[in-house]
Amino acid sequence: MEIYNTEEQQVEAIKRFWKNNGTSILAGIAIGLAGLYGFRYYQAQQLGAIEAQSGQYAALVEQVSAEGADKATWLVETQKFIDANKSSSYSVLAALLAAKEAAFLKDYAAAEKQLAFVIASSKAPEVIALATLRQARLQLEQANYEAALKTLEAKLPESFVAQQQELKGDVLLKSGDESKAKAAYQAALTASEAGKNPLLQVKLNELAHVAG
Repeated sequence: MEIYNTEEQQVEAIKRFWKNNGTSILAGIAIGLAGLYGFRYYQAQQLGAIEAQSGQYAALVEQVSAEGADKATWLVETQKFIDANKSSSYSVLAALLAAKEAAFLKDYAAAEKQLAFVIASSKAPEVIALATLRQARLQLEQANYEAALKTLEAKLPESFVAQQQELKGDVLLKSGDESKAKAAYQAALTASEAGKNPLLQVKLNELAHVAG
């Protein structure tokens, strides 16, 4: 870089530099400011959208909890909310609630559809595990044992393993495979906290006659 020895040379150098680069510098500043304010506007828009989704979800919860609620109509409105906000965590929460209400109405196909959406869309392992277990219970309720066992093959967080194995035992027992049911119950007992699930021990006692 050239070194200037006098003030005059420095002033002239500055003038030349500004003449050659001033426009691009100003453009860069303008772009930078536009980007900054654009990002802030984007953040504000995102926050506003989240607040709106939160309010809509709260309204859905309040509606379905009201005495005498028309749950069939509520399910239609909830599906509209889910479709409009598929990338939002509130759509996952709404789908979980919709699955529960659909199962209450014995619309098991609709309930399974909502749970499948939760499993595919949620990024929270615990939420996915909850939906997976509920889906398997629905399949068990419909005596769809093969589908339930396939659902229960999913890898779930360690804190859900006891529930997973116990439910697997329930499915196997219903399907007539007492030996594998007993093994699943034993695995559930091993994974569960001591004394936390006395019903599990009862299930095992009832299969005491089964070898294995």
